[in-house]
Amino acid sequence: MDKKLIKYILYLIGVIIVGFIIINTDWKKVYIHIRSISLKSIILLLLFQYITILLLTLQWKSMALNVKEGVSFLDILMVNVKGNIVDAITPGVKAGGELARIYELRKRLNIDLGNATIIVGLQKTISILSFLFLTLLSLIWFNFTMAMDRQYLYIFLIVIALFSIFLGLLLLFSLRPYGLIKVLYKILGKSRFIEKIENTIKEYSNIIKKLWSEKKRLLNQMLLAIFIWSFYAFKLMLLVREFHVSMDYMSIAAITFLSYVIGMLPLLPGSIGSFESAMVALLSIRGVSMEMGISIAFIFRFVTFWFEFIISCFILLLDILFARKGEKNVGIKIQ
Repeated sequence: MDKKLIKYILYLIGVIIVGFIIINTDWKKVYIHIRSISLKSIILLLLFQYITILLLTLQWKSMALNVKEGVSFLDILMVNVKGNIVDAITPGVKAGGELARIYELRKRLNIDLGNATIIVGLQKTISILSFLFLTLLSLIWFNFTMAMDRQYLYIFLIVIALFSIFLGLLLLFSLRPYGLIKVLYKILGKSRFIEKIENTIKEYSNIIKKLWSEKKRLLNQMLLAIFIWSFYAFKLMLLVREFHVSMDYMSIAAITFLSYVIGMLPLLPGSIGSFESAMVALLSIRGVSMEMGISIAFIFRFVTFWFEFIISCFILLLDILFARKGEKNVGIKIQ
């Protein structure tokens, strides 16, 4: 089937889901629920999201240091800023955002395409490993503590099974790259482009093996990634308690990570629709009304997605203004 056709079908499904929610929701109740959240709580959540942005920048910087020394925090922040903006307009797993990061890493750090790809690959490997671990725990928790319909459980199992296969292949090719290289040569033949890919894969494999051998360093990276993901669940917990909903942290963490799993379906740009629908459905399993669930999903999405997008646009604007000011100053000195 044509890829564009599949894309349009997924977009249509997303529109139908969002349309169903819009038609069957009492929006006056949603408005009342949103109005009930104190400004102090919103500011606190926004502050926590700002901390998350800083933590992610530190994580990316630590990955970049595996490839090049003397990487600045500001350069990595700008790499993530541009990646976040592209993430907001690309669906599902946000491949567009990663391509933007690769491009920006090349420009900011003055490195080649292979090394930029290695940095992105390292960060994604650690992030996906930690996310998969937390998601599997969430699924087990849901299975034993919540009255989940079997069809939902089967969907989660299929998604996580595919996710696990992808991760397993990624690790296999990372630690044993020669099998992948042979396949590429058989399919595409020998060329300078394939040789560059071969060198990148080998270098990436060497860095992964080195990181794997340094157990303490690997553990620190994994713990940081797990903390960042868990921090999202903590923010949702604070938000849920603002609505006076009694729910333990593990259940809230399960709802958070499973919502992100469903949000990987590219129904609409930025996972809009799939993520919110999943969160509303999972909250309803714990007895939260649709209107309250929508309010929670909207606020959580604003804090963790749209606020980050706004901050990224603001930082990018400042960078452009300072760059232009610097160019003018250089021009004046030359004259």
